[in-house]
This record gives sequence, structure tokens and C-alpha cells, in this order.
Amino acid sequence: MESKVSGFLKERMAPEILDGFMAPILMRSFATVLPFITEINKAHLVMLKAKGIVTPDIARQLAAVVGDLEKEGPDAFELDPALEETYFNYEAEVIRRLGSDLGGWLHVARSRNDLKSTQDKLRARGSALLMLKQVLDLRTVLIERSAEFIDTVMPGYTHMQPAQPISFGWYMLAIAHGLERDFGRLLASYDRINLSPLGAGALAGTSFQIDRAMTCRLLGFDRPAAHALDAIACRDAIIELTSACALLATTVGRMAQDFYVMSTHEVATVQFPDSLAITSSIMPQKKNMASLEHLKALPAQVSGALMSALAGYKATPYSHSEEGSLDGLRWVWDAFEEVTGALPAARLVAELAEPDRARMLELVRVNFSTATDLADTLVREHSLSFRDAHHIVGRVVRIAGSEKLAAHQISVRHVSEAAKDILGHAPDFDPGKIAMALDPEMVLESRIDTGSPSRADTTTLRRDAGAQLQADQAQFQARHEHVARASASLEREFNALASATA
Repeated sequence: MESKVSGFLKERMAPEILDGFMAPILMRSFATVLPFITEINKAHLVMLKAKGIVTPDIARQLAAVVGDLEKEGPDAFELDPALEETYFNYEAEVIRRLGSDLGGWLHVARSRNDLKSTQDKLRARGSALLMLKQVLDLRTVLIERSAEFIDTVMPGYTHMQPAQPISFGWYMLAIAHGLERDFGRLLASYDRINLSPLGAGALAGTSFQIDRAMTCRLLGFDRPAAHALDAIACRDAIIELTSACALLATTVGRMAQDFYVMSTHEVATVQFPDSLAITSSIMPQKKNMASLEHLKALPAQVSGALMSALAGYKATPYSHSEEGSLDGLRWVWDAFEEVTGALPAARLVAELAEPDRARMLELVRVNFSTATDLADTLVREHSLSFRDAHHIVGRVVRIAGSEKLAAHQISVRHVSEAAKDILGHAPDFDPGKIAMALDPEMVLESRIDTGSPSRADTTTLRRDAGAQLQADQAQFQARHEHVARASASLEREFNALASATA
């Protein structure tokens, strides 16, 4: 029995191929890609009629069926894997309704290759736009809340050990800065995605006098892709977007990891409402921060999709192939859904995180994270080399620990004793200067013009982050409105075509 889609192939596809590849791909993807196929068909049909490639009557009848299928949705189609993939199944229904003499005109002057490349770009573009908006929303929350906690002193950590005092507001701005770079990567990926492959044909264009600029405009692309072969051969811009997503997921996951530790009973510096938690089936007291666990898992999921895409793309011919255009992107779409699903949750986490100011300050007072400032004070006040001061203060911390003292309980006696051990003599230390060096709130304000957690520096950082946020919002809005205008124009021109009198 011959192929259902070819006059050349003498045999139908083997059941093993149908069941192993074609059917699963078709069933899981058809409903998702149908809106993009519809959008492309509308733009292509408007262009075909405008260029006189199809007659007004054929264009009108095709437009009527395309419009009907859009209204009816996936249920209008009886999917058949023997038709190979999504477009042939779509076209089969058009032909069933109009006959091949009319329905067969829809695909003139294009190939599945440029159609599928265009379909993938529209799909990725939609995900990118949503992610851009969600990142802006998360940055907005972090920047706004940073002002609320500009004076909330907390321990800063390196290697998960107490390091130096910072503020919770300043910490939130650090996350906002990371997300600012993530936004830039997403935006750059978006701009490389938003080039139209439609009209590239199978790989070498078409002999019909089409208007690629028209379909580009109607579909909201910035311009046609320059080279026909490159247009159908490459999905690198979509893989680039996946890479940007992996880094974005990592930023969010690292924030979640910090909050995960901060919200433990033993640390208890940040609390979250019960609405972000789950409980235990056996332990009545449990408040498990599953929302943070899911955010922490996000980078692994997206990075897995990225590695799969890169591996699938590697060593494929520089042309169209299933492994490069279909199998290579198998998990990319899931990754985009995971990210767009997780970002609103991340925004909520940032919005509802409630620091325990007293607990944070208590930890900073007792955990010796002001030790660096004590060493700096010895350098400034007594002209000691920093390395000598570093050794003296290290010995001070050791002495205080042996006496079960907290940092704020360190006195001149401890510093003098340590200096004698290290230098053989002790300078005349000022108790007031030592106390100031060990006061975490004063330590914070001693930072000057370094992007530090002082109130002045944090205010500057917040102002600059807000200005960049506004600029990025304008960048997003311009792209969003460009696509929206194109969509409205496409609907007007298509509806005019469909409603034209015979």
C-alpha cells in the first residue's frame, strides 16, 4: 500500500516507525503547535492573495476553512500518524473540506521546513516575552523591598560561614542585579529569535514571487532571515534562549537555597507564611518549604534540557533534519514551561519573605563577622601591616572562643593579649575604637562608595537598579507592542480576506 502523503513512496510507513516515533510526537505536540500553524497559514494566505499567486476566490475559500478550524480547535482533526506530522494532518482536514484542487493551494510557495522553523520561532518568542515580563516583575519586588530593609543588619556568608555584616535590603538588590543580567540575556536571545524564516522554502527559497517582508510584518518578526539555508537549518537562537533560561533558573535557585537555609529552625532569620509550605503525613509539627525546594530544582531541569538540545544539535547536517529541528528541541519546550511556571512563585517568595530583624542582629553580634573591621581598625589606628593585624585578630577570636565570649564582648584585654603573642608587644589600644569596630551597625555605615551595604551605597544601588528596570521595561514594552500590533494587523487583513464576496 502506498504512502498517504507521497506519490513517490511505494510503501506506507512501517508500524514500528509509526508507533515508535510519529504517533508519540504527533499526539503530544499537535494541540500545542496548532495556534502557530494557524497564525502562519493566515499570514501566508494573505500574502499569496496579495501577490496574485492564488485567485481571490481560492483565497477566500481557504481563509474560511482556516478560520473555521481555528474556532473548532484540535477536536476538528482526526489525527493520523501515517500522515507523518502536524502540518500534513492539518492539510488533510483542509483538503477533506475543500478537495485537493482547492485545499492543496494552501501550501504553495513554502515547505514544511520553513513553516516548522517559523512555528518554532513563534513558540519560543512567546515564551521569551512571558519570561521577560516575569523577570521584570521579580526585579520590581526585590528593588521595592530593598528600601524596606535597607537598615536590617544580617550576617553575610562566604563558604556558608559567617563573613561580614550586610543588610537584607542590600542582599535583595544583589539578586536583582543578577536578574538584570538574566533579562539582558533573554532579550538578546529574543532579538536573534525574532527573524522570519518563512519564505526560505525547503532550503533554497522558491520560484514564486512571494513577499517575505509582508509575512514578516504580519507575524511580528523584525525582519526576514537573510539566508534561506541558514533559516531552515538552525535552531541555535532557541538553544541560546534555553541557555539564558538555565542561567535565570540558577539565579532563582540560588536565592531559594539561601532562603531555604535562612528559614530553618536553627538559623531562623527569615520566615514565610504557611501558604508557601506543605506538611508531613506523619509529623504534625512540620512546615516544609516545598516551594523553595521546587525553585532549587529548577536549574537542574532547565540545564538538562539545554544539554539535551546541544547534544541533539551536535554534528547534524547544516540543513533541515528531524534530529536538529525536532528531537533536539524535545525538552526545550518543557523547560520553558517550567521556568514560566516557576517565576511567579519566585516573585511570591521574594514578596513574602519576612526577616527576623532581632535574630539577624543577634547573630551578627555573636558570630565574629565584624573581625575584618577590627583588623582594619588596627591598621588605621596603629599603622600595623594588614597581615599582622589579620593574625592578631585571628588570635583574638580564638581567645574569645575559648572563653565562650561573643564578638561584642571582646575587650582591650583580649586584643592586647593577642598582640603580645603575635608582635611581642601591645600598642595602646583605644577601647572606644575597638567597640566601634565590633558594632555591626556602625560597621555597615563605615563602607564608602564601593557598592557596599551602607545606607548611602545601598540607596545609590537601588536608584541605579530602578533606572535600569525602567529602561528594561521600555525595551520589553516595545517588543510586546510590536507583536501585538502585528497580530491585530494580521487579524484585520485575514478577516477582510475571509469575508470578501465571491
